[in-house]
Amino acid sequence: MELYNKFMKLLHIGQYLNNFQKDIIYQNRKDRLTELALCSSTKGISKERYCQKEVIVSLTTYGKRLYDVYLAIESIMQQSMKPNRIVLWLGDELKNRPLPRILGFQQQRGLEIVFCKDIYSYTKLIPALRKFPNDIIITVDDDLIYNVDMVERLVGAYIDDPSYIYCCRMHKMRLKKNGLLEGYMAWDWETSLLDASPLNFPTGCGGVLYPPHCFNDEVFNENVFLNICKFADDVWFKAMSLYNGVQSKRIVTRNSKGKEYIENMEVQDVGLYHINNNKTVNRNDIQLKAVFDKYNLYALLKK
Repeated sequence: MELYNKFMKLLHIGQYLNNFQKDIIYQNRKDRLTELALCSSTKGISKERYCQKEVIVSLTTYGKRLYDVYLAIESIMQQSMKPNRIVLWLGDELKNRPLPRILGFQQQRGLEIVFCKDIYSYTKLIPALRKFPNDIIITVDDDLIYNVDMVERLVGAYIDDPSYIYCCRMHKMRLKKNGLLEGYMAWDWETSLLDASPLNFPTGCGGVLYPPHCFNDEVFNENVFLNICKFADDVWFKAMSLYNGVQSKRIVTRNSKGKEYIENMEVQDVGLYHINNNKTVNRNDIQLKAVFDKYNLYALLKK
């Protein structure tokens, strides 16, 4: 028992030191990005065409995250391959509200702020698909600071083979013997596999590149996705690409789990993870079943 207690104590110390190190790294990145967002006059976007399509980074935010989203945006503006456009989609209810001045500074360097109907987390992609149907769209999350070459790696993979959706982080779905999906928590999380597969499930937080026309047109069916998949945009986008016969691949990343980012822990209490994964019910499983049942997608997972 004494040996066990010593082991647990060492484990807790190790976890504390690991979290302490992460906090230092995050604070250093935050301080540097804040300085750049306030003081830099360098453009955060590029007119250079890396391929025949424009590269557009798209994101949304809400609530108290509005005051921290500049960090995610600045990490995109500092990329080794700057996108052609960075678009922040905000709900119409914010149109008459004063926005953080730091976003105004970023607008002067290329950030576009567009007001639209608020469709929850779908706002980061659906409006962009409508406005830029023939371009490359990379979605990012508002609460993460991305590594400096994330865009370059995603675009490089697309240039090599434009037929896939590319992501940094993904799970591998598992099937039961009857061909139905295993529960979300039973999947192979943060897989390091690099091969294309219909079972690959991109997670939006890591950064996902969507090539033009990778979705079935049903992707725009707002009445359906807000009814049966309101809090799981990753599920909907996976289903609609599968419905269109487009597979996804994970790109090579330094981190084997695809975590090419640092989390802003100050805003994690309002994220979708806490909505979909609570102690009483896993909403991901409910929403997965609803979407896959409606469109009869299970057979497509076996191809």
